[in-house]
Amino acid sequence: MKSIAQTRSIPQWRQIAVPVGRFLLTFLLSASQTADGYTPWALAMVCAAGPELSGLTCLAGAAAGALVFLPFQPGLRYLATIILIFCANTAFYDTRFYRKRWFRSILAAIAMLLVQSVYLLHRDAAQWAQCITAAALCAVASTAFGFLQEEKHDSAPFRRGLFLLTVALLMAAVPIMLAKCFSPGRALAAALALLIAGSQSPAQGAVCGMCIGFAVDLAMATPLSFTAVYGIASALAALLRERSPFLRALVFCSTTALLSLFIQDTGRIGLIGEAAFAGAIALTIPVRRWERRLAIEAPKPEPTFQILLERSAAAFRDLYDSFFRGTIPSPPENPSVIFDRAAEQVCRYCVLCSNCWQKNYTATYQAFNSACPGMLKRGQAQSQDFPLTFTSHCVHLTDFIAALNAEIGRFLLRRQYHQRLLSARQQAQEQYALLGDLLSSSAHQAVAASTGAPLGYRIGSSLRPKEGEKVCGDQLAVFEVGQTLYLLLSDGMGSGESAHREAAMTVRLLRQFLEAGIDALPALKTLNTALSLRSDDGGGFTTIDLLALQRGSGTATLYKYGAAPSYCKRTGCVSRINAQSLPAGLQGGEAPPERTQLSLQAGNYLVMVSDGIADASSDEWLQNLLAGWNGSDPNALVSLIMREARQRRGMDDDCAVLVLYLPDDGQKKQV
Repeated sequence: MKSIAQTRSIPQWRQIAVPVGRFLLTFLLSASQTADGYTPWALAMVCAAGPELSGLTCLAGAAAGALVFLPFQPGLRYLATIILIFCANTAFYDTRFYRKRWFRSILAAIAMLLVQSVYLLHRDAAQWAQCITAAALCAVASTAFGFLQEEKHDSAPFRRGLFLLTVALLMAAVPIMLAKCFSPGRALAAALALLIAGSQSPAQGAVCGMCIGFAVDLAMATPLSFTAVYGIASALAALLRERSPFLRALVFCSTTALLSLFIQDTGRIGLIGEAAFAGAIALTIPVRRWERRLAIEAPKPEPTFQILLERSAAAFRDLYDSFFRGTIPSPPENPSVIFDRAAEQVCRYCVLCSNCWQKNYTATYQAFNSACPGMLKRGQAQSQDFPLTFTSHCVHLTDFIAALNAEIGRFLLRRQYHQRLLSARQQAQEQYALLGDLLSSSAHQAVAASTGAPLGYRIGSSLRPKEGEKVCGDQLAVFEVGQTLYLLLSDGMGSGESAHREAAMTVRLLRQFLEAGIDALPALKTLNTALSLRSDDGGGFTTIDLLALQRGSGTATLYKYGAAPSYCKRTGCVSRINAQSLPAGLQGGEAPPERTQLSLQAGNYLVMVSDGIADASSDEWLQNLLAGWNGSDPNALVSLIMREARQRRGMDDDCAVLVLYLPDDGQKKQV
């Protein structure tokens, strides 16, 4: 109970701690003044806090700081500026300009110039330059302090804002002098520059050192002396960031001591002591810890295209496994609900209700069970479906059968809806799994390298429409993807324009998948699922005959969705490759296409035909023709097959022939 109470009290403490922290920060920043009495850091904090409670707490902290750290007239101008900034934040809070980062920066600078310019009307240009410099510093700081509220703690903008806030707080301690020569604020500023230099490049270290030195110069009215000292010393220390911390501190202290000879009226002994103190602090604090907090992280290398595809594939596979794998579909509705609902309408008010549903309950349900099969098969209930023992004593038989018929219609509609919904869900589930396979195969193809000298090939092909039709319902394509040669043949349902459109669409879509680097198996399964969804809306189906030949090794895979047999001729022997699967669009989404592995060599033929040429029951003539063929021109073989098929079958169907020949001379020719 105690731990629970502590956990619940954390948000309350935070609600108190955050406003108190803003109040104290603004209060301390009011002490960070330039030598001319300007307080840009506190004004920037008020501007970055915005309106409402956060702005009010910063306003209160700034007012308290003005009473403690500032004389009357500078404090009055300071209070007027912070009130003007808070009022402007409140007035413009709902405008679209307020969401821009630059708006509040310009707002802070303009508010400061409006108030201070009244007191500079008769002043010289040097004082105007000091005021403009302070206003510019206020604008930059308001943007940086805004990062502390809007950015993540591990982001580079947040670290820059934290760095500038640290420098601003150290600036308040710079004017404090011990023994008239040692400044704790300058010592801490030098330590900060040395710590940051240990984790930065020389250019970044120089910039950070110059920023810290510039803040010291503003507080002491020195002409950019410390800007040069800390910038050069930090750059030299950053050159040794890979060396030991002691060597880095020694170089920083030596450089600071040497450059102090060129600074007037600063107390060289104190400056050397400050550098030594900074070196001691840098050696005491764990450097690695500061590197993690202050270093500007190098950008991580962008993931390669292959890695992105693999991650996407893993995400889709994990989604499928998490939501769908192992899930059991809901069972279909029990037909007994038909009798229950009909009885609720008719039997409930019958005088014999207790006799049928209490005394003879078993006999009543046996009568329903015997009537159920014929009734569902017919889609309508009849009195003959029930036994005589039931119909003889039912006084509302006509009304009961009418109620049954109404409930049967609703039941069949619900069953049809349930089946369609289940089918759609299964297809959607398969799409997630297939999409993961597609992305995975694309990642594999992105880095796949071919080995061995590629085989040459020659192609012969021909299409012929059915007699009386202008277009052919069969379509084919031959193309290469890397070292893989694809031969594709598709036979649309029926003939004519509709079959041509279905086959052409199938060839086009499958070719796009394969040319995108997706493996044949997931591409075919995806297309089959898509065609299944399309067939529910009245679309057709097509056969798919796909050969994927690896030209580097000669290995090939033949994929078939309801396609006609294909034939492979090796050294005079002809083998037939059959398929028993249904066409794409009719095959179940989870069932892959039938696959046959082949090993092709020089001198081999592979012939793909549509069912308008031959099928498994009437292809003996084609096998004999191929066995007796001794030519090397695939186009001549295609013409011979077409002529023989026309003599045997006429032109009663669309015809397509696609012949692959691997010559001995390694030539590649497509006819």
